[in-house]
Amino acid sequence: MTQSDLIRRLNQVIRGWSNYHKHVVASQAFSYVNNTLYLLLQRWANHRHPNKNKWWRLNRYWHEYNGKPWMFMTDEYILINLRRIHIVRHLNLQISKNPFLDKEYFIQRKKKLHSLAAT
Repeated sequence: MTQSDLIRRLNQVIRGWSNYHKHVVASQAFSYVNNTLYLLLQRWANHRHPNKNKWWRLNRYWHEYNGKPWMFMTDEYILINLRRIHIVRHLNLQISKNPFLDKEYFIQRKKKLHSLAAT
């Protein structure tokens, strides 16, 4: 598999997985997956060029892009860096914007939860 094909396929999987998990506390998981992916890509490069040294492989496959060093990239594709994905939290329930919700219920529930947390 060429580097461009590998990046294209990995980007599809990484984008789907990160979009699914970016709504939870996932920064440690993103960091772990990013580091593991880097190690696996090093093994892939070592498999492709077993007779070349480490620095040759790094300079061949990892480049600087827009001031960001060590980007696994070709002229066509750049591998997604999971550390650059912003984690988006879900918004709290906005009672005033939904006319079908019982406001009294949610106000009493909020008071009950605050009183339980205070004790």
